[in-house]
Amino acid sequence: GLLGKILIQVAVEKRRADSLLEIVIPIGVELSTEKNFSRLVEKMLLEAKSFCKADAGTLYLMNDNHLEYAVVRNDSLEIAMGGTSGQEITLPPIHLQDETTGEPNYRNVAAYAALTGKTVNLVDAYSANEFDFSEVKEFDQNTGYQSVSFLIIPLKDLDGKVLGVLQLLNPLE
Repeated sequence: GLLGKILIQVAVEKRRADSLLEIVIPIGVELSTEKNFSRLVEKMLLEAKSFCKADAGTLYLMNDNHLEYAVVRNDSLEIAMGGTSGQEITLPPIHLQDETTGEPNYRNVAAYAALTGKTVNLVDAYSANEFDFSEVKEFDQNTGYQSVSFLIIPLKDLDGKVLGVLQLLNPLE
């Protein structure tokens, strides 16, 4: 029934995430000669979006105790910010710690991936209780978009240190 369909979809997305690594590593090698850092991070996001057939994606970079937006793309809404788009990203950074308590920010899914180093695959963000998607829901309400499924992958160096987070939304298939 429904549970079986969900499990199949999760398995497909997991295989897709695993295969993504086989694409990202060669692209990283190819792009290692790229001199323009904005073009480099943009190409990483666009290649990942293309491979996963995702409608939207964001690439965040670690900066002290927060994640900064480096590239944002949403094909349905025709949003292109950061990278070589010429459009400045005006979204505030995602804090890795609660500014009041200093506790780790595990409620934000991108912060969770950065803090834990774990990949997160959500088939339906609207039914996910472990993360706070209030800002996503507000964005959806304001734009008419529906952010449903998320694949969030921490980007690590060879020593396992998280350098950023790749977030893909809504597979088109």
